[in-house]
Amino acid sequence: MNAVATRLDGRPRLRRVLAYAIALLVLAVVLGGFLISSRAMLSTLTTLFMFMVLAQAWNILGGYGGYLNLGIGAFFGIGAYAVGIMERNFQTPLIVGLIIAGVVAALFALVIGFPTLRVRGVYFAIITLILAFLMQRLAFNLPFTAGAVGIYLSPIASDADLAIRTFYFLFLGMAVVTTLGVRRMERSRFGFALVAIREDEDAANNLGVKTTSVKVSSLVVGAVLAGLCGGLFAKRITFIDPDAAFPLANSVDPVLMTFFGGAGTWLGPILGAPLVVLLGEMLRVSFGGLGVFGRTGIPAEVARLAFGVILMVVAMSARRGLMGLVRRRTGSRRGV
Repeated sequence: MNAVATRLDGRPRLRRVLAYAIALLVLAVVLGGFLISSRAMLSTLTTLFMFMVLAQAWNILGGYGGYLNLGIGAFFGIGAYAVGIMERNFQTPLIVGLIIAGVVAALFALVIGFPTLRVRGVYFAIITLILAFLMQRLAFNLPFTAGAVGIYLSPIASDADLAIRTFYFLFLGMAVVTTLGVRRMERSRFGFALVAIREDEDAANNLGVKTTSVKVSSLVVGAVLAGLCGGLFAKRITFIDPDAAFPLANSVDPVLMTFFGGAGTWLGPILGAPLVVLLGEMLRVSFGGLGVFGRTGIPAEVARLAFGVILMVVAMSARRGLMGLVRRRTGSRRGV
C-alpha cells in the first residue's frame, strides 16, 4: 500500500515537471524564431510544426478512435487549392482564404464521412487512400485548378527573411493551439467516446455512445486542421499544383509520426514528428549522394529505405510508440 501511495503522490509532481519542461521548450522555440539566422533551419522547423499539426489532426480519429485514415493529405490539398483559387480569382486576403479552406475541407469530410465510416479496419484505410489519389487526379483535370500548370500566389512579405519567420510563428502557434486542444479533448466526454469506439465500437454503441456522429465529428475536426495547414503551405511556397498539394507523404507521414511517438496520446505527435522529420533530414543529407559517401555514393532512395528499416525496428521494439515505452517503465514499478 505504501508503494501505491508513493506512486500516486508522485503523479502530480511528475505532471508539474512535464508542464514546466514543455513551457520552457515552447519558450526556447519562440526565441529561436528571433535568434536563428539560418533560413534552412527555420524552414525545417516550420515544416516540423506543420507536420505536428497534421499528426494531431490524424490522431483524433486515427489514434483515439482507432480508424486508420490514410486520406489526411486529401484535406491538406483541398485547403491549399481553396486558398490558391480564392486569391487568384478574387484577390482575397489570407485570413479569408484560410476560413474558406477550413469550411471546404469540413464539407468534404461531411460528404465522405457518413458513407466511408460505415466500414472498418483495412477497408476504411483503403478507401481513404483511394480518395487522396482521386483528389490528385481531379486536380490534374479540373479547369479551375489549372492542372499541371499550377496556381501562383503572391508572397506574404516582400522581405524573404520576414516571410520565413512569419510562417515559422504561424505554424508554431497553430501547433501549440492544436496540441492544447487535443490534450483538452483527451479528457472530455468526446475523447472518452472515441476511446470507447477504438476499444469496442459495438459495445460503445450499445452503451449509448452516438458512434456515427462522434466519428464524423472527429473526421471533420481533423479535416479542418489539415485544410488550414494546406492553405498556409500554399501561401508559404507561393505556388500550388497537384503534386505539391497531394503528395503521398502528407497522408503517410502523419500516421508514422503518431505511431512513432504514441497513437492515442496528445504527446505522441510531439515526440514522433521531430524524430521523423529530423531523422529524414539527416538521412537525406548523409545518404543523398552528397554526404559521407561522396557525390558518387549510393542513390538518394537509400535514405527512404534506411528510414523504413529504422521505423520497423522501433515498431517491433515499442508497439505503442515512445509513450508506450515510458508507460511500460513506470508501470513496471507498481507495487502493493
